[in-house]
Amino acid sequence: QLTNTTCSLVPQVLKSCTEFIEKHGIVDGIYRLSGIASNIQKLRHEFDSEQIPDLTKDIYIQDIHCVGSLCKLYFRELPNPLLTYQLYEKFS
Repeated sequence: QLTNTTCSLVPQVLKSCTEFIEKHGIVDGIYRLSGIASNIQKLRHEFDSEQIPDLTKDIYIQDIHCVGSLCKLYFRELPNPLLTYQLYEKFS
């Protein structure tokens, strides 16, 4: 049996980023516009270091699009797409 204390079904990077976007990201094109590449990489490095970064830092508040860009990057780099190859025909 999986519990929240032993395992999470939602990766921490997605959980933190989506909670932040829901709270602070009510702007046009939050997922359409890209953030500054250096900010995205800095944020990615913090999550890769198994830290939970402080998303309320000015750098992320001022470039909120970097948080949305990190979510998109996470999904792009999955080994298998969310909309699996086997189900592609049914989706389209």
